[in-house]
Amino acid sequence: MQVELNSVWRVHNLDGLADGLYRVLQLYAKEHTVILFPLLESKALQRPIKLDFDFFNEAIKAGHSELSSYELPYYQLQSEDDISENYLVKRDEKYRLIIDLVSDPSFLLDLVKQPRSKAVSIHAKAHSTYVQNIYRALNLYWKYGQERNALLPSYKNSGGRGKSRVAGVRKRGSPIQLSSPSIKVPEGVNITEQDKSLFLKAMKEFGLKGEKVKFSRVYDKMLKEYYAEELISAESESREALVPNYRAFVYWVKKLVPAQILIRKQTNQGDFDRNKRGLKGSATDHTEVPGSCFELDATVLDVHIVSDFQRNHVLGRPTVYCVVDKESRMIVGLHVSMEYASWRAGRQALINSFTSKKDYCAEFGIEIEEADWPCNHIPQRLLCDRGEFICQDAENLAVPLIGHLSIAPPYRAELKGIVEHRFNILNEKLVHELLGTTKGRHYIRGDRDPRLDATFTLREVTKLLIDEVLEHNSSIFNDLAKQSTLLIESGLSPTPLNYWNLHVKAQRHALSRADEAHIRSRLLPRIKVTMTGKGIRLNDQMYYESDHADFDTWKVIARNNGSWQLDALVDHDNSSFIFVRLEEVSGFTRCYLMKESANFAHRHQADILYFEDWIKLEKNKAKPSAKSIKRHQRRNQIIETAKEEAALAPSLNSKSERTKGMKARRREAILAQRVEDGEYQHHQAKPDMESDISSEHLDDKKKKVISMLKRKRANDNEM
Repeated sequence: MQVELNSVWRVHNLDGLADGLYRVLQLYAKEHTVILFPLLESKALQRPIKLDFDFFNEAIKAGHSELSSYELPYYQLQSEDDISENYLVKRDEKYRLIIDLVSDPSFLLDLVKQPRSKAVSIHAKAHSTYVQNIYRALNLYWKYGQERNALLPSYKNSGGRGKSRVAGVRKRGSPIQLSSPSIKVPEGVNITEQDKSLFLKAMKEFGLKGEKVKFSRVYDKMLKEYYAEELISAESESREALVPNYRAFVYWVKKLVPAQILIRKQTNQGDFDRNKRGLKGSATDHTEVPGSCFELDATVLDVHIVSDFQRNHVLGRPTVYCVVDKESRMIVGLHVSMEYASWRAGRQALINSFTSKKDYCAEFGIEIEEADWPCNHIPQRLLCDRGEFICQDAENLAVPLIGHLSIAPPYRAELKGIVEHRFNILNEKLVHELLGTTKGRHYIRGDRDPRLDATFTLREVTKLLIDEVLEHNSSIFNDLAKQSTLLIESGLSPTPLNYWNLHVKAQRHALSRADEAHIRSRLLPRIKVTMTGKGIRLNDQMYYESDHADFDTWKVIARNNGSWQLDALVDHDNSSFIFVRLEEVSGFTRCYLMKESANFAHRHQADILYFEDWIKLEKNKAKPSAKSIKRHQRRNQIIETAKEEAALAPSLNSKSERTKGMKARRREAILAQRVEDGEYQHHQAKPDMESDISSEHLDDKKKKVISMLKRKRANDNEM
């Protein structure tokens, strides 16, 4: 390794030299000599040391001497313009004392050969000074790099800077300034070492307990705890209490308690890690390309929504899940539901992230191209919260699909800073402008209840969020330009969409894909449905059908031989379809909602649950009304009257006599009804009556037959 002038070397285990730092002052090639100067923090004067150059090189090769550095004082690193004129004058005076000596190439060589240099003595006499003054200037010059600023006056510790002074009798500090000269200002007391110890004790006892406490509160408790006797005595003697004032307390607390300790001890570990610790870098420092890490998180949306069936019924605030690519800031997945943050809702967000967005947007009436939201990929790693994914289902279902699942520690939201900031963006640009919004704050007395202004349904809020996500993915983020050179090389603006597309096109990503059927079979919740004669029944309200060739045959079998259960996968975002295992050895087939259940098409699971709850409540409210009770009483009265009239009728000799002549009596009743209704005139009714009466005397085979309307059979209605 090359040895250069002014270079600093750390020497250890070298014969003839003490361990420590040394600066190279001069190299003499002809004499094979190197001159070193020890860099010590001692005020004692030091002399340069002569060392054989070959010996020094061998020490370097053997590892006994290593290249190092020596930090210069801050006051020597200033520009000439920033140094005061007085300092420059003193520097130049010292430099004039030694300039002739340091300019002589042979001075150092002569100095190390002779214990006492005649040249220094002669030079001191010539400048009317003493030898030690010359050596002090030379020591500063050699120690700090052999340049003029090494001779600047060092006043960094002058005046006892940083050292506490012992309090005297005279009062220190500025007195309280009053505008009224007639008011006497108490003199106060100086702070003693005992007072300082009490200040520290009070802070440890009352102010450093893991929560923010005002200095005034600690000061008040300190006086009551440690200065109680003086305060009581001063009150009884009607004099000013000789206790430290509040300003002195705050001043000394800030001096005695380091600022970092004060910050750390006045908060808990979670809040310190989230909001107060020093930042170590950017959120994308540990991601290299799109797909390296997706962040998933949920929050309760700051807006109340209403039911899709009855808009005057408020459902509350929905939960929104966002999945964001950490590297590109691209929102790759979205899910909005009335579910609380859980694995049940989280897996729906994963399905949305891993599948086509064109089909997803089409379900809400938004037409886009695949290039508008080209995110249907699986990441290399997924970072999420403990609540949703620290469960057996996530371990068994999501991990085999994703590969690596990272669970953030509790109370460490800043570890998912990218997705957390997306929630802020969505709130500022959309949610806080909607009717029914809470604007992210608690209800304040006197404010209008935001629930009274709730207007949007879950489906409408989802449509608005989809449009805002598309807008976000096309917005400019300056930080993206610093992460990759592809954007500036291609001349494209730094948007998440451009960043994503460029890196995918250049094969600089960690994304992978899986078949949609495989994703849904892994993540969708599995339930039981029933095969019936109508179709596949779900929730006793919804029926589905399939294009399978044997589906009609299975309906016939179910109607005649009884229904059976099937495995199904349900997408809670859209009730228009489900995936059913129609045969025991087959995969899952997409089945579509039948026309009979068309009212449930494109409904979210929350709307289906609301409908079921509404049905239950309506059944529960179905109590007999006053009119219904009156009708029931009237029916009972008719029954009782009929029984009484029947009991007054004359008794018959036999049971056959009761039924004999039914047809004739029926004809008489019909004719009587016709006459009563005025259907026939009297002259029209007479011949008929005569013919009917005369026909009674005919033989039974010759009687006139009156044709009646045929009664419908029960099976006719079902054909």
